[in-house]
Amino acid sequence: MKGFFKKLILASVLMFLFLLPCFGGGAQESDQVVLKVIAEMHNPTLALEKQLPEFEKLTGIKVELEYGPMDSVVQKELLALQAGTAEYDVISAPFQFIGSFVENDYILDIDDMMADPQNAIAGFNADNMVKGMWDVAANWKGSYYGVPSNTCIQILAYRKDLFKDPAEASAFKAKYGYELEVPDNWKAYKDIAEFFTRSKGEKLAGEVLSQDFYGITFSGKRHDAAVCDWQSIAWSFGGGTFNDSGDLVIDSPENVKALSYIKSLIPFAPPGISINTWDEKTTQFQQGLVAMTIIFNDCAPAIEDIENSRSAGKMGYAVVPVEQKSIGGNYGAWAFYIPKDAKNPEASWKFLQWVSTPEVQRNIVTEGGGFPTLQSLYKDEEFKSSIPYWEGSYEAYQICSSKPRIPEWNEINNVIMLHLSRVYNDEVAPEEALSSMRKEINVIMEGKLPISYK
Repeated sequence: MKGFFKKLILASVLMFLFLLPCFGGGAQESDQVVLKVIAEMHNPTLALEKQLPEFEKLTGIKVELEYGPMDSVVQKELLALQAGTAEYDVISAPFQFIGSFVENDYILDIDDMMADPQNAIAGFNADNMVKGMWDVAANWKGSYYGVPSNTCIQILAYRKDLFKDPAEASAFKAKYGYELEVPDNWKAYKDIAEFFTRSKGEKLAGEVLSQDFYGITFSGKRHDAAVCDWQSIAWSFGGGTFNDSGDLVIDSPENVKALSYIKSLIPFAPPGISINTWDEKTTQFQQGLVAMTIIFNDCAPAIEDIENSRSAGKMGYAVVPVEQKSIGGNYGAWAFYIPKDAKNPEASWKFLQWVSTPEVQRNIVTEGGGFPTLQSLYKDEEFKSSIPYWEGSYEAYQICSSKPRIPEWNEINNVIMLHLSRVYNDEVAPEEALSSMRKEINVIMEGKLPISYK
């Protein structure tokens, strides 16, 4: 009998040791909140990924970050939202989707969460956000639905060394009757584009050119880049797709004037405008082919890459020129949103706050070359003195404009890019192209005009 009890005790101990992993550490791991986050694969996202252990240390919340090319990410997000699969707790999506997301009840508004101190993250301060940027990315009809993720805006990039060259300045004044300065209006922009367009063998800033040089470049491909370039100029001329009353004005005299103006710039741009997007414009600066252009500021780091760009260290940056209305240029970034079916909305809100804290935003700048969402970092003396496109970007963010963020915009965008490309390829005149746009957009917007939001 004594031996029986010994065996029973031994069996009990072995059973306890076998079951031990089911308790303690194993249970804690299964109880840990895990957020599934999806974002576009680029340097700011990779810089954010490096900081995720700090978020887990701070909150106990683990983040599984998925990323990929833009089109793939957007497709996955849309499929998950439409199917209601609760696949993601946080999505980073292009800001122009906000209208569709809200109207389809896909994402949470964060107003109540911002007002509740219970889940507050130290360092998050909504008042520190660059308001123009935040409003475009996440404000819909007076409520906020997220925070900016990666941010970019169109600015004027120009070869500062050429503008400061005494011989070039003297020659420009002799020809045009006014000083060579950074253009703040479209007439000067065109004059300067004409002036700096030179042939191989001519001189530029005292050097004999080994290749043709051009005053400007712009996006002319059937692509979103062409729409962005056109919008920044059309808005400045007082045009655009819809007016302030929500009426369709795509074929307005202001738009005809703006599009005709853009076409008049073609002689001062490199051949092949019809295949240009922001990538090609960046490359043309890197190759030392152009004097200035309107470009998204997230292209500037590549232009300033001293190992790969002939224009590095020679550039200046400013806001987009003005015709009638001062604009900061086209805002073209993404925002973090919380899906309505997110499994852990409170934890998701903590993540959105943490991403928007100064330390995280600073690291995104220093580690990934991104642009922060906080006013305090644009006023940081270290960044202002070391990053040439810093102040021009901040000034543009203050007054940034955006595409209409309505659910129908993607379809409208495709119509506009098609007819812009036809103009740049000399297939139709600006008036005819804009008239065609109006007819096709009217079909898309049948029964929905005037729009009540932009």
